[in-house]
Amino acid sequence: MTINLSPETQRLLEEQMRKHGQVTPEGIVRVALEKLDQEEGPCFEDLDADTQSAIEEGLAEAERGEGRPWEQVKEELRSRFTKK
Repeated sequence: MTINLSPETQRLLEEQMRKHGQVTPEGIVRVALEKLDQEEGPCFEDLDADTQSAIEEGLAEAERGEGRPWEQVKEELRSRFTKK
């Protein structure tokens, strides 16, 4: 596969190669693709049945308007999990 890069992308690639000690462009592309996979997280279908059910239940609650404002949830979590 041949990939054409703009001069700016070429510069960024070379900079990242130096920064991360990669000797080839292929190495830095591989690292970048692995990071993308980590960012995306697992697919819904790959989650266990309990986690899928919890997500579906949460979405159904939100659709029914049973959610709580983020500020309220954030304060509850902060009070529960931060040291006073």
